[in-house]
Amino acid sequence: MALRLDSFGLAELAAKPEDAFRLASLAMAEGQRIPGYGGDYYRLRVGDAHVIVRTRGNQETGEEELTGMDTHAASDCVWDCWVVKDVTPEDAAPLSRQALVRCGGEDSAVVDILCADALPDLREGDTLRLNMVGFPLRISYDEGESSGVVEAQQDTVLLEGSVTDAKVGETYLGMEPLTRFVSVTVSTRMGNIELCHPMELVAEAQRERVKPGAVVSAYCVLSGDAAVDKYAGGVLFDGDRDLTVLAAFFRDGSLERLGPVLRSDCVCTFLENRQEGLESALTLLNVVREDLTAAGLNRVGRGTVEGGRKCLLLGGEQGWAFLCLLELDSLGRVREVIITNDPKWNFEVEE
Repeated sequence: MALRLDSFGLAELAAKPEDAFRLASLAMAEGQRIPGYGGDYYRLRVGDAHVIVRTRGNQETGEEELTGMDTHAASDCVWDCWVVKDVTPEDAAPLSRQALVRCGGEDSAVVDILCADALPDLREGDTLRLNMVGFPLRISYDEGESSGVVEAQQDTVLLEGSVTDAKVGETYLGMEPLTRFVSVTVSTRMGNIELCHPMELVAEAQRERVKPGAVVSAYCVLSGDAAVDKYAGGVLFDGDRDLTVLAAFFRDGSLERLGPVLRSDCVCTFLENRQEGLESALTLLNVVREDLTAAGLNRVGRGTVEGGRKCLLLGGEQGWAFLCLLELDSLGRVREVIITNDPKWNFEVEE
């Protein structure tokens, strides 16, 4: 993922490490806080551009630490898509995610998912609603008919579309104007997308074509902000999402993401072992996961018990060995986690 300040003519804001730190500090002080499960995001509006700062808590110092920054724009282009594959690089910075997505048909796009940790999980088949912006590395404005094609590359996208709107975007800090950039809305087969770039990126002979009706061909980086609609304020707590976060924990051990889900007085019961309080509950959950993994019981499924109550199913190739049930408070946070193999619980597996 990249901080595409150059697309808005704002590269000087992070030209030096101390400049980037000042920008991040400003975003954390004056931007909108978007809570995630494993950390927080801060979105600072800089005119028609956005700077999004990623942070997470340092367990040793108890302070927030900066993990990176991303850029976005004031866009009304939303894609309803689904995850084909999580393609986040192994060396990606914390709280940054990248996915190959589709919106229907054969077209696909690699998208940097901003504010991804506000989602309970990000797995193959999950549906996403993303506010979409593209940052062209190369772009051409021509006449003729557009195919609207979108084709994913390794971590970039080739796209062609028709310009439906073109305007001059502006950036500023406080009352101080900074830069102007080109902002065009482009129609593609995957949906509309806002492309932002400096005019200097366009060949001089093509600049008069930067207007509605032109055909755009672009090689670009796509950015999709997941903190929209119901996730605009960050994480949401309810039974289904809480189970999704817990299922992700049993699969990959993401213990730190459980913290916001569990109440400070949460109770965890595993067979006859009962632990009270957040730290003790997390410790027991971690021990249970390690023991289940060592025993080859690292398969996680979803089910319902009598009365339609949702649960997790934990087991292995030979079948399900344990049920995981949640007791919630009125705000949707977990009051108690119960992991049991009591045969009184009849369950049905969700497909």
